[in-house]
Amino acid sequence: MILPPNHLALAGYMRPPVMAIGDSMSNGVRSLTIRDELAALSPVQQFAEAVGLPIRRPVYPREVLFDLEEMARKGIISLFSLQSTVLKNGKAWLTGKPKAKPLFHDNLSCAGADWSDMFERRGAEARAEAQAAYAQLQASDNLDLGAVARLWFSINDAFLLDPNAGSAFAETSQLSQLEQVASRLPERLLVNIGANEGLFRFGMLGAYDSTDFEFATCAGAHEIVRQAGRLGQFLAAHLRNDLKFVYFNTLIRPRAVPNLAPYQDQAFIANATRKALAGKYYSEYSTKVALRAPITPKAMKAYDQVIKATNDAAVAAIQAELSGTPIKLVTVDLYGGIEQYDSKHYGDSRSIEVKKAGKLVKRITNLPFASSLLKFQGGIAGLDNMHPSAIGYAAIANEMIKAYNAAEGANAALIDLPSVYRKDSLLRSPPKSWEPLNSLVSTLVPFFM
Repeated sequence: MILPPNHLALAGYMRPPVMAIGDSMSNGVRSLTIRDELAALSPVQQFAEAVGLPIRRPVYPREVLFDLEEMARKGIISLFSLQSTVLKNGKAWLTGKPKAKPLFHDNLSCAGADWSDMFERRGAEARAEAQAAYAQLQASDNLDLGAVARLWFSINDAFLLDPNAGSAFAETSQLSQLEQVASRLPERLLVNIGANEGLFRFGMLGAYDSTDFEFATCAGAHEIVRQAGRLGQFLAAHLRNDLKFVYFNTLIRPRAVPNLAPYQDQAFIANATRKALAGKYYSEYSTKVALRAPITPKAMKAYDQVIKATNDAAVAAIQAELSGTPIKLVTVDLYGGIEQYDSKHYGDSRSIEVKKAGKLVKRITNLPFASSLLKFQGGIAGLDNMHPSAIGYAAIANEMIKAYNAAEGANAALIDLPSVYRKDSLLRSPPKSWEPLNSLVSTLVPFFM
């Protein structure tokens, strides 16, 4: 269903200058957590503020189910209260009345979304799934982590796609991400999607099939390209006379993911060791959160190449469908752009230095996250080593700003990455003994895949 524009005008809604669709990477998720502080630091929000485009972002009244970072600060004892925390929080989401009542959000990116979800996932069905998952948790004697994961995703999706919970302008609950875009006719559309077709699974769990290492045989790659063509067709059919720019984020290079590093920490901790690599691959990789899974350098190289080929083919598929329209496709090259922060393969020369009064406070890298009373490591990503920190999201936003400036002849300043440090509660106050608490995340992670 797509609403006619005059229907929205009667409700007081004008065409937005920018909207965003996609997955957790533009939702603002960090450490398997979403709450208002994090939504305010999503790459979409940081980009919009930097270039001066107004955007109606989701304002979260509370975290969704739990705050993993706060749990990590409290330690293993927090696991014992997880079930009651989830039930109490879930009840508040399912029974509480929205305080702010926007009919729409401009950033519709839903954590866990894949390509098909942008077309087909709707708020009403997400809310029904949340109610079913909550009932299952209530009836369970033990904590059902599968039900927790389903409740987490469905509550978040329902809130993003239908912020009024069906209580006003009920048509909203029947619109998917793309149907809302077609109903509201923005001038610009930001798209970040595709990691859940295989990259997240590879980076977090080290899980793959032998067919994944050739573009010709990789099912996930071909699904991404097929859906990219479908996106182009949809935009050409419904927004050809209104949408001016589509900013499309490519998938990052898999080896840059912080969660993939040698099994033995000594192999990558020393700057001299990483500097000597000079961009070459390690002799072996392993996942660092969840169950340790080995990945050979041959497999890593092959998957890097498959993701690069997938990015190129997806861009070509969208462009082919938009070629007969005035809509301009703008590629945001995250695969290449984030390479400048890959200190894991080049050494500390590619780190982000946070200083105070000229003195180094923290060195932010794409090494696996680690913290203790005596050391800090990583920081590009949060505790799950996959979703970026505020600084990591700012780095993504900068690539979006570069693309925006080039496409629209603008001169917006890039975000100063070290300055974002003071906005990031995790980097400023990390858990003091993260390594032994890694098992906490490892317990939850497989259920959020």
